Amino acid sequence: MSLSLARSRGYRGWIATSSGNAGMAMAAYGARAGLPGFICLAGSVPPEKSLPLMAFGSGAVTVVRVQGAGRPEVDGHMFDQVRDAAQRHKLFLGVTLHAFNAEGMRGIDTIAYELAEQVPAATHVYVSVGGGGLLVAVARGLDRRGLQPRMIACQSSGCAPVVRYLDGAVAAVEVERSTTSISALQLPRPPDGDLAAGAVERSHGWGTAIDDAAILAAQRWLASAEGVFVEPAAAATVAALLADAEHGRLGPDARPVVILTGGGWKDLGRFSDDASRMQMIDVDTVSRRVEDWVGRTTSD
Repeated sequence: MSLSLARSRGYRGWIATSSGNAGMAMAAYGARAGLPGFICLAGSVPPEKSLPLMAFGSGAVTVVRVQGAGRPEVDGHMFDQVRDAAQRHKLFLGVTLHAFNAEGMRGIDTIAYELAEQVPAATHVYVSVGGGGLLVAVARGLDRRGLQPRMIACQSSGCAPVVRYLDGAVAAVEVERSTTSISALQLPRPPDGDLAAGAVERSHGWGTAIDDAAILAAQRWLASAEGVFVEPAAAATVAALLADAEHGRLGPDARPVVILTGGGWKDLGRFSDDASRMQMIDVDTVSRRVEDWVGRTTSD
């Protein structure tokens, strides 16, 4: 949506901030549209999110890391500079937030259109909240299709401004700092936080905060149980659903849906320790090791 708007309106290129996901999509569609781009990545972005951007080449996209991004004072200054640069150089402002790119964010409404077709009986929709734009767009899209499930805002307890506001713990949708290690959820002052909180309240939903350990455990569980490998920020919805079910927040007739965005390969560094424990065996022992494995799995 953003690149279609940029191309049709004659922009010379585009500029965006990103934790990695939106940046990769903008780079790909920008290359296809023939529009060069400039991306500011948070300094804490995992390498798996930045390395694929290199494939597009400096001619299609220029990528820089912004030191300190994730702290409110740094983020505010960065957004101001990016917005000013967009205006001065006729660049489309492709930040995936309603506060900066309301028209482009309408593209995300289509997630809700798919839900309306596939699971119209959904009673709860769990959405990860970083900047808040995803939840706002999904709620809007569902409303346009005449559906009003409860919207559940899912955040890490290390950075949960929307959840804490909904719980009445803070007077504004902001916290002093982020301590979570989950990329894409590290926004203490989410630009679309007020809109996200409002969408949750109108749907009579709630917010659920889960610690990082539970989110990472949910990521592994989803992969082993369902074969769906998502990045930790996406797994926050699964962790929140499990927590809500355990605490009795969902009735027996509930039909919840979890939104999973972001592939697990975008944060593979978390599995380095597992890979380091992989055994090296002699070729002559392969048959015996398979027999041992079959014996263990059969007994289990």
